[in-house]
Amino acid sequence: MKRTILLLACIAAGAATSLATGDPNRITLPAAASIVGQAPFFSDVRVFNTSYTSTIAVTATYRCFLGDCPAQAPQVGFALAPRESKAFNDMVGVAFRSPNSAGGVEFGADSGGTVADLAVTSRLYSTAPTATVGMFIPGAASSAAHPITFLEQIANSGPGAGFRTNAGAFNAGDTPVSATFSVFTGGALLGSQDRQIPAHSGVQINNIFNAINQGSVSTDNAIIVVKASGDLFSYAAVIDNNTTDPSFVLGAEDKPAPPGFTPAPGPTATPQPTVPTPPPTPTPTPAGQTITVNVGQGGVRFVDQNSGSDRTTIRVGDTVRWVWVGGFHSTTSGTCSGNCQADGLWDSGAGSGMTFSHRFTQAGTFDYFCTVHGSAMTGVVQVN
Repeated sequence: MKRTILLLACIAAGAATSLATGDPNRITLPAAASIVGQAPFFSDVRVFNTSYTSTIAVTATYRCFLGDCPAQAPQVGFALAPRESKAFNDMVGVAFRSPNSAGGVEFGADSGGTVADLAVTSRLYSTAPTATVGMFIPGAASSAAHPITFLEQIANSGPGAGFRTNAGAFNAGDTPVSATFSVFTGGALLGSQDRQIPAHSGVQINNIFNAINQGSVSTDNAIIVVKASGDLFSYAAVIDNNTTDPSFVLGAEDKPAPPGFTPAPGPTATPQPTVPTPPPTPTPTPAGQTITVNVGQGGVRFVDQNSGSDRTTIRVGDTVRWVWVGGFHSTTSGTCSGNCQADGLWDSGAGSGMTFSHRFTQAGTFDYFCTVHGSAMTGVVQVN
């Protein structure tokens, strides 16, 4: 599947209480999108009044955090008669007039009832490179957000084109949250990724097995544990690379580890046979340098701080450090001739406010791109 179908596929919140302190009369849909171009995806939203007697006045507010965000949060007001459901196909692009962006939607019951009478659901789907069934996003009450959650039904690799898993979380609170995504199989820890998640925002780690350098592990019984400094909705999209069909996994509350608990280490790379070699001739080796590339500088751009362009020239042994200065992006190795295709050399995962480093040990030309913006945001590292 030559696109990231789930750049923002996320859970919807749809029940009685608020996801933010001091606002009990709100339902939050933490992710909705209208992205066009290389990796198009859209959200069809439905809002249902379960009351048999009351007409409810609703205001929906779009909280954009990715792409071409409007200067002010757009709002749409509407009324729901008893037992009425309203359809908002491509809600972000049509109702909010904010195409090529993504974020969350907050639904408030202004009069006639409360959010206890409302149900909100969404279908997230992509239209390229081939149409898919998409993913139904179930409504989730605020009680579904927890500081420790787990995700099962996770898969990686396997027969044919195999699977890949994208993992993420949405912070519906008013303060930033730090989170650690840890992947386990058979009780053993394969690896972890740390992320900072701003208030009313989200983060996603695309192909999390690659992100933890375990892309060659084939498993269909892995567990992802998300441990955070505050309540989060966690989720995963497990994508069948053979059929292009995705499945959505909603995080469930996990138990905290007992004091002193240490998980067993996961498998390591198979050691290569030791071949005796003569002692190397001492030669002076300069210390590797670190070159900074700003991510999102001036919009959809990678900007090398030495060249001022999207091209970075370094020597073998040097490190490139990508620093997010704006927007929601990734740095992912691979080419964009036609559809962008990752090659597995590195992948930061998509997010904002991050840093990511990769040390280059071989000479060559290494293309990379942003999984969110595809061929519209690419860069090159030339290693001499």
